[in-house]
Amino acid sequence: MGIKFGTRICLLVCLTLSVWLLAVATSPHPAQAQTALRVAYLIPGSNKEPFWLSAASFAQAAADDLGFTLEIHYAFNDGRKLLEIGKDVANRPKDKPNYIIFHNYEGAAPYIMNEIERNNLLGFVVGTGLSETVRQTVKGPREKFKSWLGEVKVDNVGGGNMLAKLLFRAAFERGLTSASGRYTMALVNGSAGDSAAQDRQEGAILASKEYYRGEIISRSIADWSRIKARAIAARAFEKNPTTPMYWIANDLMALGVLDTFERTRRIPGQDTLIGCFNWSPWALQAVANNQIEYVLGGHFIHAGAALVMLFDHSRGTDFRDKGLSQVAQYSLVTKTNVKAIYQRMVQNDYSSIDFRKFSRVLNPNWQTYSFDALTYLSDIR
Repeated sequence: MGIKFGTRICLLVCLTLSVWLLAVATSPHPAQAQTALRVAYLIPGSNKEPFWLSAASFAQAAADDLGFTLEIHYAFNDGRKLLEIGKDVANRPKDKPNYIIFHNYEGAAPYIMNEIERNNLLGFVVGTGLSETVRQTVKGPREKFKSWLGEVKVDNVGGGNMLAKLLFRAAFERGLTSASGRYTMALVNGSAGDSAAQDRQEGAILASKEYYRGEIISRSIADWSRIKARAIAARAFEKNPTTPMYWIANDLMALGVLDTFERTRRIPGQDTLIGCFNWSPWALQAVANNQIEYVLGGHFIHAGAALVMLFDHSRGTDFRDKGLSQVAQYSLVTKTNVKAIYQRMVQNDYSSIDFRKFSRVLNPNWQTYSFDALTYLSDIR
């Protein structure tokens, strides 16, 4: 009887252990198994702009997959409002976020960092890096502001340079010059106060100096507006009707320029070359329709990619060894790859991406962090 009773106890223990192991194996990943950490994402733009909608949707998909509670705030292209939001979020009496992800729009980042530091929270910067002048004071992540964990900076100078070079090269190959015989380009930028926009423009200007007979003949500010870009393009066309290249800082403004050319004899894709930033569905469709030559983008993923790093940080695996300041490059869409990218962007649904596969905590053999949009989008099922 003693042996039978002991056998029963052993079987009961084994059965209990088996059930527990099965529960662990089939339970949510570690982030969901613990109390969800809160993250605030401060977006400088509008919830009506395709780029920021993509950024928000991508970050939300990452947060859901990694077990974060995410709140998203929009500043509607107002640097002061972005700072006010940062202050409100950091100083509210309860339900403060554990992490705040934010952009250095119109130089707001150092002031938001100060609020984060005062309230013992943790911050992460994505997008535009700090200016060299500001960086002389605040240094890098975890120096003056210990709560500034890290940053993913976009190479805006390199992106602006790349887009301009692509346009110049295409114009050279096709022999597209203005009436003066020079390879002229018109720049339509977004904001005079946005350092990202100014850095991209700087890159374009550098490119123009590298090409024989290359010249930027106009620089305009359209405040990211399709309507303003349409009016600017109309004036530019009236003044220089044979300008063969238009470098445009975002997709909405590119559509405004295309609106203008519908009322002229110029034919985008033939005698006029257009390049822009941001992978909105209509910009990608314009590439497919031979109206836009090149679209640089993919930087909408960076808040979502930062969440992967913060997930690891919250689980005790710091990303210091991989670099606290990461520099991300733009990805290029042309006629050769537009179909595949369009199919993944048009739904603005990134919920099928397995963000956990990019975590070093959950995948110890994963050696680095990815900031490449094409890598993430290829995981959409």
